[in-house]
Amino acid sequence: SPRPRRPASMSSSASKSRSSHPHFDDRGTLEWTGSFSLGQAQARREHKLIFIEFGREQCSQCRNLVQNVIPRPEVAELLKQHFVAVASDCDDAEPEVEAIAMNLSDATMLPFVMVTDAEGRFLHGSSGGVDAQTLVRTLERLVAQRQQVR
Repeated sequence: SPRPRRPASMSSSASKSRSSHPHFDDRGTLEWTGSFSLGQAQARREHKLIFIEFGREQCSQCRNLVQNVIPRPEVAELLKQHFVAVASDCDDAEPEVEAIAMNLSDATMLPFVMVTDAEGRFLHGSSGGVDAQTLVRTLERLVAQRQQVR
């Protein structure tokens, strides 16, 4: 299926400096990688956690997460400051991401939202639609736990 076109509002310099989500328009909020290993390397360099959106293009809840929840200022700021964003297509998933998803034993609905540390250790996961308030609480808790460990 055809990939969505980059919005005309994004300048060519912006498109070179960030990678957009492979399926949905997050309005230039995050720099996404489609590779867990690249995300891991970046997380190690920048001392960040890894936020994984595991879904598919035809998923309306996946679209809602990326297009409506992630761009909200309270969500975007936490993700930009403390996380590396990985977009993983469940129809063509990397083995590492599939292994992380196995931690969600009762997951039945996309998207799977998962968080690992820079070493790939599972820290959190959820299945199905998520609202901004719940996501913010979860992200804040994970950041606070990480700061306690440091």
